[in-house]
Amino acid sequence: MAMRDLRAAAVAVLLGALLPGGVRSADVVRLRLEGPIHAVTAEYLKKGIEEAPRTGAQAVLLVIDTPGGFVSAVEEIQRAILLSPLPVVAYVSPVNARAASGGALVALSADFIAMAPGTTIGSAHPVSALPFNFPAAPEKPGEPEKKETPQRPASSDQEVMLEKILNDLSAHARTLAEHRGRDGAVYERMLRESVSLTEKEALNQRAIELVAANEAEIWTFLSGRPLRRFDGREVDLRLGPSPETVEVNPTLRQRLLSGLANPNLTLVLLLVGVVGLYAEFKAPGLILPGVLGGICILLFALSTQLLPINAVGLLLILLGIAFLLLELKVASYGILGTGGVVSLLIGSLLLYRNSPVPELHVSLLFVLPVVLAFAAILFFLVALAVKAHRNPVATGEESLVGMSGEVREAIRPPAPGKVFLFGEYWNAVSDRPIEAGTRVKVLGRDGMVLKVAPAGEGG
Repeated sequence: MAMRDLRAAAVAVLLGALLPGGVRSADVVRLRLEGPIHAVTAEYLKKGIEEAPRTGAQAVLLVIDTPGGFVSAVEEIQRAILLSPLPVVAYVSPVNARAASGGALVALSADFIAMAPGTTIGSAHPVSALPFNFPAAPEKPGEPEKKETPQRPASSDQEVMLEKILNDLSAHARTLAEHRGRDGAVYERMLRESVSLTEKEALNQRAIELVAANEAEIWTFLSGRPLRRFDGREVDLRLGPSPETVEVNPTLRQRLLSGLANPNLTLVLLLVGVVGLYAEFKAPGLILPGVLGGICILLFALSTQLLPINAVGLLLILLGIAFLLLELKVASYGILGTGGVVSLLIGSLLLYRNSPVPELHVSLLFVLPVVLAFAAILFFLVALAVKAHRNPVATGEESLVGMSGEVREAIRPPAPGKVFLFGEYWNAVSDRPIEAGTRVKVLGRDGMVLKVAPAGEGG
């Protein structure tokens, strides 16, 4: 009994953290698929779908507006939808939203698809996150693929492997469409030919079930109409036009991780981390630059779990940093500095070139000012370091030679006297007697004893 109570309390705490405002019951649970699809997106949606039955809801509404994303994350979301004990209704909304690429495949796995006016679905041709791309789709339906030119040879093994992946995705889309009562050929064209459909075209071609201006029209349409699940069961949803709906938002951890899936942010983290660590190594003891640099580098490393890093791009960035550091140490007349900036720029653009959607690429308009600012900061820090190395030594024996002090106890050779210098009393010797009160100049030092001469005579 105690174990049961403990389990119930744990579920209550989890629901309280998952659902906003402490709401624990609703007719519909609303989830949102927005932005690029990656591992954090999959985690959020899977958790929301799994916890939805605990609220007493009758259905899950998945609002979609995404350019697509990684195939692995899309497959995780599809699996969660197909195994969901509650019907999942996909709604491409609001106006101008899209269920593109992987978003179309997520919608396909839902029990019911509705689209708002002014939305699109499709363009699902996969883009490889590998150093090579999938075979290009024909320019027109039915047109055979162009043969590769001799200038751009490709490995037949790679072509075969990628063709297998595309065939597997096409078969997967066809079987899902058939089980959902949709036209599988339409979704196969989305994969093979990057076809994109408006809401009316999708409805006419049996790719979706409804065009709805708002959620109320969806629930009104479904009231009294049995909804066929993937396993063949029929579910009768009688929710009315205004069911009680609760929206599940990503947790704080998921929001932070989603921020790390922004390629522009991760590039800044990498560059700030390099500057911070360089400043700490050149001036040990500053602490703050080292701590900040270390945190930024670790966050960049964490982002590599969400975004595919191009090794060539990363090496070009490191090479560019090395060129910039050498610029102030080698007389290259600006060649190394220019090469460093160009290498940084190209490397930054290539860093995430393997990402499957443009939203996961680094923008040139963002990269250019960031790289120039980074180069300027690095030049400034290196210049300060070089200037510090060129300054006269300010510690040790050399720092005392040439300094002036005052004799406080007369010097009677060979007996030493006392000299007041820099707020301290020093034993001092001279080759001639020097009376107290005389200004002297330091000629040298032997341990803790200074060798001095009258200020007007000291060499």
